[in-house]
Amino acid sequence: MAPRLQLSALGAHAGRVTLGVVLLVAGARCAPLALVGALALYLAVFALTHDLAHGALGLPRRLNELALSLASLPMLVAGHGMRLMHLRHHRRPLAPDDVEGVGATMPLWRAVLAGPLNAAQYRVEGFRAARQSDTVFLIVETLAALVLTFLALASHTTVGAAWVLVNVTMQLTASAWASHLPHRPPRVLITIARGLEWTRSAVVSSFLHHDKHHRSPWIPCGQL
Repeated sequence: MAPRLQLSALGAHAGRVTLGVVLLVAGARCAPLALVGALALYLAVFALTHDLAHGALGLPRRLNELALSLASLPMLVAGHGMRLMHLRHHRRPLAPDDVEGVGATMPLWRAVLAGPLNAAQYRVEGFRAARQSDTVFLIVETLAALVLTFLALASHTTVGAAWVLVNVTMQLTASAWASHLPHRPPRVLITIARGLEWTRSAVVSSFLHHDKHHRSPWIPCGQL
């Protein structure tokens, strides 16, 4: 039986993405606001692609594949490569071949330093693990990300610069914030996350209920 369409989760994702876009565009003449908007957009599409990677939103398969590709573009990454590495992480958490989980196997300071190399390994291993059907998506998504990066920088705008800066920073530090912290969270972050749980933020929820997500990946993160 096909999974039920998660309309409330889709609506929440749409709202968060829209807010990020609005803040980013509104920052055209205000660099700090543009940075806030770029970060909000990044986290919004990160949560969206995560649910799409698990098929947790109940979309038809072909539509889910297209949505995964499109949703990953604002992060300037290949969504299908991200899915391959994330599902491997779920199958074998923190195993030697779990590229996504590397940051959780070391202290936070080492996870930060390992970030750039881990980001490169993440992409290379995504191509290595891809089947032929995924490889086409990976190539198109990677080329699209490169073109968008070039266009953003060539625009010589505050919005374009903020978008690329936030994306590059988040990707180069993902082994710390997306790998180490969810698996080895300090008590202060747990306290902060509990205080923000009322927002139903998918990022907050996936951080606070990371173990539950591993047990029930078919549940949209915002509903954990």
